Amino acid sequence: MTDGWTGRKPRDRPEPPVLMFLARRGRAQWPLLTALLAVVMLGATLLGTCALLVTRTAGQSLEAAATRAAPGDVEVTAYTVAVRGPDARPVADDTRRLLSSVLAPFAATTAARASSAMRPLPVPRAGGDEVPAVSYLSGVEELSTRAELTAGRWPRAGGAPSPAAPSPTAPSPAAPPLEGVVLEPTARLLDLRLGARVRLGAEPDPAGATAPVDVTVVGIVRPLPGAGWERDPLGGAGYDLGYRDDRTSRPVHAYGPFLVDLTDLLGGGSAISRLEVTARPDLSRPGRRDLDTVAAAVRGADRRLAATLGERVSSERVASRLPQTFRSARDQQQVTAATVLAVAVLGVILTATALALGGRLIAGTRAVETALLSALGAGRRQRAAAAALEAGVITVVAAALAVPASSLLHSGLTGLPPLAGAGLTTGPVVTGLQVCAVAVSALALATLLAVLAVQSGAPAGGSRHRRELLARSGADLLLVAFAGVGWWQLRTQATGSDVRADAVRVLAPALLLTAGAALALRLVPPALRGADRLARRARGLALPLAAFEAARRPQAVATGLLVVLAGAAGTFGVAFDATWERSQHDQSTLSVGSDLALTLTVPAVAGQGASVAAATGGTVSPATDRAVVVGQWLGAAGEAPRLVAVDTTRAAALLRGRLDGGRSWAGVGAALAPPARTTGVAVPAGAAVVLTGTATGADPLTVTPRLLMEDTTGLRTTCTGVPVPLDGKAHRLPGCATAAGQRLVAVSLPIGADPGGAGSGYAEPGPPSRVAVTLTVPRAPGGPAPATTWTAPPPLLGSGLLGPAVAVADSPAGVRLSMTTDVQLVGSQDTVRTLIATAFPAPGPVPVAVSARFADELGAGRGSRLTLTVGNTPVPVTVAEVVPAVPSAPGAVAALADLDTLSRALVVNGGLESPVDAWWVGHPARADAAARATGLRLGTVSTRTAEAARLTAGPLRAGLPAALRLLVPAAVLLLIAGIVLHVACDLRARAVEVARLRGLGMTRREIRAVLLGQHVGVLLPLLTAGAIVGALATWFVAPLLVRSETGALPVPAALPRWPWAAEGGLLFVLLAGCVLTIAAVVTVQARRADAAHLRVNS
Repeated sequence: MTDGWTGRKPRDRPEPPVLMFLARRGRAQWPLLTALLAVVMLGATLLGTCALLVTRTAGQSLEAAATRAAPGDVEVTAYTVAVRGPDARPVADDTRRLLSSVLAPFAATTAARASSAMRPLPVPRAGGDEVPAVSYLSGVEELSTRAELTAGRWPRAGGAPSPAAPSPTAPSPAAPPLEGVVLEPTARLLDLRLGARVRLGAEPDPAGATAPVDVTVVGIVRPLPGAGWERDPLGGAGYDLGYRDDRTSRPVHAYGPFLVDLTDLLGGGSAISRLEVTARPDLSRPGRRDLDTVAAAVRGADRRLAATLGERVSSERVASRLPQTFRSARDQQQVTAATVLAVAVLGVILTATALALGGRLIAGTRAVETALLSALGAGRRQRAAAAALEAGVITVVAAALAVPASSLLHSGLTGLPPLAGAGLTTGPVVTGLQVCAVAVSALALATLLAVLAVQSGAPAGGSRHRRELLARSGADLLLVAFAGVGWWQLRTQATGSDVRADAVRVLAPALLLTAGAALALRLVPPALRGADRLARRARGLALPLAAFEAARRPQAVATGLLVVLAGAAGTFGVAFDATWERSQHDQSTLSVGSDLALTLTVPAVAGQGASVAAATGGTVSPATDRAVVVGQWLGAAGEAPRLVAVDTTRAAALLRGRLDGGRSWAGVGAALAPPARTTGVAVPAGAAVVLTGTATGADPLTVTPRLLMEDTTGLRTTCTGVPVPLDGKAHRLPGCATAAGQRLVAVSLPIGADPGGAGSGYAEPGPPSRVAVTLTVPRAPGGPAPATTWTAPPPLLGSGLLGPAVAVADSPAGVRLSMTTDVQLVGSQDTVRTLIATAFPAPGPVPVAVSARFADELGAGRGSRLTLTVGNTPVPVTVAEVVPAVPSAPGAVAALADLDTLSRALVVNGGLESPVDAWWVGHPARADAAARATGLRLGTVSTRTAEAARLTAGPLRAGLPAALRLLVPAAVLLLIAGIVLHVACDLRARAVEVARLRGLGMTRREIRAVLLGQHVGVLLPLLTAGAIVGALATWFVAPLLVRSETGALPVPAALPRWPWAAEGGLLFVLLAGCVLTIAAVVTVQARRADAAHLRVNS
């Protein structure tokens, strides 16, 4: 039996024929095989790097996000209510242990604060009335970091009695007084000085098991902002003259707290009304599995705490944003990974195209060789075995090179922005998934190469070429049809949150670009034929010959799909990067709403705006951003409607976000702004307002004055005084003008029965009482004349007020504000009847600008009238504008209003409470404005710049820009590799033709000019077509691929962006690289084209 390869018997062969054949062919064709190996290695390296980005880097991003999380987003707080005195310390200890175990394996630090039940306070009350007074004890760990000592010293531990409850009949030993500090307002109202001893009465316990507590005042403190005082029973105010809880049937005067050592409080036997323990994990070196473990443990912590504490507490709960924080981080990471996968698929398609080109070119180059082998008896199976062996060698070598190359490339990427800035820098690593991705991709690409190598090559032209064109025509049309379906699915994808790696979003970009490239190839031949006709008019031989060859030889455009696809992929990658980044900036701008937003965690007080302005150097305005009720509608899917209000007279400086129709925020603000600003009555800083009032009728009446003050930044705050009897005497109100430049703009006088009067209870119908109240405001030096437009809004139906009126007059003592009304005392005398006077007329319906979603869901348009319930106060509004989205409320059902107008409407309807939630700053002048604003410790600071940096370069989003910037050089390198293969194979096939031209007398320079002109002439229209395909994909596809951090469509919608400078630079690099490559290959091949080729052919 003879062998089909050489005709020799197997026993006569000295070495395996297939290996010998492959070795000899490899030595002869090593440049081509090297180019093929480079293509396979490039593709495998790209896929391996993307695998590291979606695995290794993605895991690191979760850990980095956990490390950078705000303390409030990861801390866990346990709240317990109504703890009996003997159980206080064990409950606190058990709670600490449970929280520490929940956060294991992370180390956790805990901090506790507790407040006792209210105790009677037998001291003279402010205002001299007979309203009972109460106070309470509090213990706060790390008190020195939460308050500023203004006098004295911090309390020391010790002196607490035994936690065991004494017997009701046995005398208890006298316990030493506790050391405590009080807040400045408490000290002022109770006239407490250092060394004062205060006795808090026994707790109102039916068992009578508690005893009074003595406290020695050793210090006076001022609460620090942002230190958690909002969780104090009195909110850190130091007093509440209308305090009411479940133990009191009527309002009482509450003062406090008396801050003692926490150990003394928990061990002193006092019943604890509320106990709060906060645990904060140390996430400096988190692990993904540990994060998942802790998140699961926190979700079950509430149930564990209830089982641990049992009946020792009235109620308990565990609150934490930690699980949601980690879930949101994972969602963002998955959104990023899905887009990185789309980039990887595009890179694989590009590699496969380059490899398919190389395979076809190699097959064409080996056509004569294949025919000779077939004539010698080598069958298709034997040729397949040889191709498989060759492909296997390429696979092994490419994978062996791609694994370290992808590790090094990934390490290099993490050392560059944005990954380096996100804290994701890492050294070269090798992971199992990376090796698997490299091996699978190399094997798949080599398999494609083997399949193409088995196919016999054919000479250019002929019926086979026409059949291939026909088949390709059907294939590209089918590809376009599939691309159209993919684009339609992209356009109709859900607008809600979807973090899954959806197949449409992953495959659609590659499919659409490939279809566009295939369709663009149909336009290239007509363009080349037109160039051929124009070139015929030129003088000389080089240009017409090059144009003729480019237009008439099908082999000249064999690399067309690769060139168009590489150009399209590269330009699309650059444009998509720019589009994505622009969308992130648009999203950050709209989500913040202004250049800088300071969301308050402390109450807004007068002078606060001046501090914010000094810290930032920008245009400052108080702002409202809160949930409201629209009519009876509470919102959909748990998402309440939102109301945003700022000073719209400065909308251009404050508001940020994209508008449509050429509108500006200045124009929108003008439609919402009030017709005139409120003047009010200027109140000098530190001045005391004097109230004098009388009331007719048998029942004594009191008023509890509430003054609405406005400072220079437009912030309106309420100053509430103590109940004042209408006895004709002058009563000085507590200092309300705490900052310079304040003005009195409204007064609210709740009128009620005197608690000490004999008529308390239920009043029978009788004649109305005539009430007259005069407020005297000292005149400010050089202050303006009093406003003459004070009005008394009509009383609400059923309020019991008749004919309210107000008058303003100037006097030597100051500005006199006289308010009169008739009061009908009917029904319960606990009913409050409020007389209101304002320095502005009733505003009527408040004009608002609503979001497009608001208009769609409620069917509202310009002129629509609605009612918004802000807090407990209904406010009528009218729709003046419809905008795409309201600043700081992207995609929400939201309305934008002027804060001044909104405040007027609230006041007229009885709501004097400040609606301010934040401070907005436009155009901050200081570079460190955010840091300075944070240093004020007023709340959470967010800026457009920081939010944009988080969305574009944060650890959870940085992988996408890195992958896109990886795609562009990959496209350049694959294109150059494909050009090398194409030009080398083309010139090898035309070696005899070149030799004939040399024989006809053409110089090598002329031959190089012809060959270079031919290939460059083909390259230019192909690159142009690729750029056009990339531009069309950017316009129609790129915005559909952009998602928000939650996986939903971005708000505002993404807009395509074509960066002309970057795209021009990329096309220049592509063209220059290809031209240089073509020139190098042509030069080398032209030197080999001499008369020897002609003699051999003859």
